[in-house]
Amino acid sequence: MSADDLFALVAVAVVLTAVGVAAVLLRRSGQKRFERLAPAFDFGTSRKVGFFGTKIEGLYGGYPCRYTIQPASQHNPGGAVLRFSVSAADRWSAEVATAGSRFMVKMGILKDLEIGDPEFDRKLRFSADDEGALRSLFAVDAVRGAFRVLQATENFAGLGLQPNRLDARWSPRAARLDEDAEILRQRLEATAGLVTASGYPPQMTF
Repeated sequence: MSADDLFALVAVAVVLTAVGVAAVLLRRSGQKRFERLAPAFDFGTSRKVGFFGTKIEGLYGGYPCRYTIQPASQHNPGGAVLRFSVSAADRWSAEVATAGSRFMVKMGILKDLEIGDPEFDRKLRFSADDEGALRSLFAVDAVRGAFRVLQATENFAGLGLQPNRLDARWSPRAARLDEDAEILRQRLEATAGLVTASGYPPQMTF
């Protein structure tokens, strides 16, 4: 075996060892994160999903939920997504308006529906398959109040409803928020308040 071959084998071994150590550390970190966050869900219902534990599933108020940590990257600020499994007939979304999204609205690339609430219309960009249904939903005081509580949670970035789920997002990634059990409990409570006020019953599968 030549010196070059030996060097290549050693280099490969070092890389594989480093990858293995990193995987073990990430798995341990995920387990610790799960142990911190599990108490936010209904007692005894939570479980870690995936090798690295970036997802946690459990029940909250009778709704199946999935909480996903999204690491930050060069092109993505990361954050956290909370999915409630619900039964709904509509599709709509609300995103915190940014300079970029407002520009794309002006260019006609994105929609921005007005729902009739000046505060929400100023701060958020709404879209929906049925504009009338969305306005009717937000005409309900309980829905506006519940949405205002959810919107006020720190780092709230938006939400989207589909017939089988509602996804609420918080961004950018902030470990002090995304990995804190009390913050997660606040996010669960606020999202549960919205789906309940909106009359979306739980769907027992993801």
